[in-house]
Amino acid sequence: MRTPVMLLATLLMPVAHAGDTADYQLRLPGGADYRLHQPESPRISEAERKQARREALGKLPFSAQIEAAAEAGGIEPELLHAVVHAESAYNPRAVSPKGALGLAQLMPSTARMYGVSDALKPADNLRASARHLRDLLDDFGDIELVLSAYNAGAGAVRKYGGVPPYAETRAYVPKVAGRYEALKKRAEVPEQPLPPSPYRLRSDDSALRLVQTPD
Repeated sequence: MRTPVMLLATLLMPVAHAGDTADYQLRLPGGADYRLHQPESPRISEAERKQARREALGKLPFSAQIEAAAEAGGIEPELLHAVVHAESAYNPRAVSPKGALGLAQLMPSTARMYGVSDALKPADNLRASARHLRDLLDDFGDIELVLSAYNAGAGAVRKYGGVPPYAETRAYVPKVAGRYEALKKRAEVPEQPLPPSPYRLRSDDSALRLVQTPD
């Protein structure tokens, strides 16, 4: 199989022109279709993504426990951070008037569903919350519906066919979704810019030429 450089060399024929630039005429066989491809950006490895997340989220409370729970539950740590931030502001002893407990404000019945007997224990609370979020993602897919179900219950989402018309839920969903997106953006690995191409295409008198630009 010819490399792109070898293939390009067979298609480019020198054309004499005045000046310092080296010009080539692109000659294509009849009916042929060729394209010049821009090199792809270097691929970002999963290890690089994890390291960027640790650096971006590492100063948040309970970062190591949240990362471990999120990985075990199969969700993004940014999502679990956003939920915990909204539910308890990272207070592991938080108890709501309705009886929700701990960092992710699990109701006792939800905690028992995931095998947690003491929802005030941070590691157990986070583990159950991550699994609950994973199940909601599998059920609803859409992040707004997932957050609605986390706040108001899956039954309410199914009943109304979307975000329930509760003031608390309508305020909760954009708050948590916004925090989730902001944390993901913070943890992004910056793309490495490609070097500028040393070639440019020039069309003169219906002839297509490839011109090497000076360094």
